[in-house]
Amino acid sequence: MPTKNDQRIRKAYQFFSEAEQSQKRFTIDDICLATGWKRQTVESYQTKKWRVFLKEDQGKFFVQGIIRYHEESFVRAHTQRTDDDIWKLPPRFGGNVDPLIDKARESALLAVQAYNNPLALFRTPAYLVLMNIAFTALFHAIFEYKGINYTYREDDGTPKLRDGEEAAWELSTCIHHYFGGINSPVQENLKFLITLRNKIEHRMMPQVDITVSSHCQAMLLNFEKLLKDEFGSSFALGQSLALAIQFSEVESFQREAIKRLQAHEYELVRQFIDKYQESLPAEILQSPHYAFRVFLVPKLGNHAKSSDVAIEFVHYDPLQPGELYEKQIAMIKEQKVQVANQGKLKPSQVVERVGATTGLRFTINDHINAWKLYKVRPQKPGPKGCDVRYCQYDEPHNDFVYTEQWVELLIKKIQDPLELAQIRSYREERKSKSLTVRKKSKLVPA
Repeated sequence: MPTKNDQRIRKAYQFFSEAEQSQKRFTIDDICLATGWKRQTVESYQTKKWRVFLKEDQGKFFVQGIIRYHEESFVRAHTQRTDDDIWKLPPRFGGNVDPLIDKARESALLAVQAYNNPLALFRTPAYLVLMNIAFTALFHAIFEYKGINYTYREDDGTPKLRDGEEAAWELSTCIHHYFGGINSPVQENLKFLITLRNKIEHRMMPQVDITVSSHCQAMLLNFEKLLKDEFGSSFALGQSLALAIQFSEVESFQREAIKRLQAHEYELVRQFIDKYQESLPAEILQSPHYAFRVFLVPKLGNHAKSSDVAIEFVHYDPLQPGELYEKQIAMIKEQKVQVANQGKLKPSQVVERVGATTGLRFTINDHINAWKLYKVRPQKPGPKGCDVRYCQYDEPHNDFVYTEQWVELLIKKIQDPLELAQIRSYREERKSKSLTVRKKSKLVPA
């Protein structure tokens, strides 16, 4: 049932629409009489929510621009607490923009509901199908708002029909038209998840959830940002969303999930994911708009008020990473290294390739000395510290693999006798320096 205030908002819209169409002049008292609001309320709205279209001239008011908006847009904007950009709303194109926005928002909320349902096993496929609908409806709303025809046409220019209806662009076409062929993390996130959806929507595969959860989170954040950028913050989903509560420690959950990732069907999908991402540049893979990753840690409060909010969200700023720690907020951007396009090689394969190409003896020990000498990877396995041109962190095996560029570099280096000698003597030099330091330390008087 509509509230009394909702009814008054709709009466105000009708009053202002009729006044603009008839070019009628009116007073504050006329608005009060038409809507039922008190004078104090109307005067407050006149200087805040209505300031964009309500104009004053010689003690009387007239309306300019209200008929460009749908009644539902007016009601939605009126119920927002903030007055900033509430009138960044779409003009009416047959009343189609608002219904499309409502469809997009509703689909996104249903997607989150499906994904966060602890009883559901078909989470990721259901989420991706609903988010596909959400993004498609949002792009259609944007095109409708901008007056862009988003339906397919026959060669003679007539609309192409599908089941008796004009065939509207599907999501892939919408993406191509909106981004204009310019590569971006948001676009790549959508393209990847569309392709993944086509592969898994007919498979029962709960194991994939943990693999693409960061991509799904980025997809939702990208959706809301696009929605707010195009139509204003009054359409934001944030007020309807909450962080999903975790049942167990994420680390222990991940360990159990990884044990179940050995299924043959999952391996096929995992291979697809790895192969797809091999072609993406590092700046895409590491962008939070492509895959959004965080660590959750307990938030400690110094006093009662600071402990009220369990989760505090801070946008990551790569230019000021220390600011997160100053605020005692644990949001850590995980590094995702680029996978080389030309394959990944084990150390033994590198040694074999280098030796076969140069005709020189090149051993595993030489290879160890080389990556230490040229500082291409850290001592202990992990994603940080790799020179991604030469070395990649292999997460499933907790080890390192090497690229064709590394092989080419070694081939060039060891054909120089001085470089080869430096590689082979690297470990001995380190031992000699270490021994010298220990001997000197014994000579220092107490």
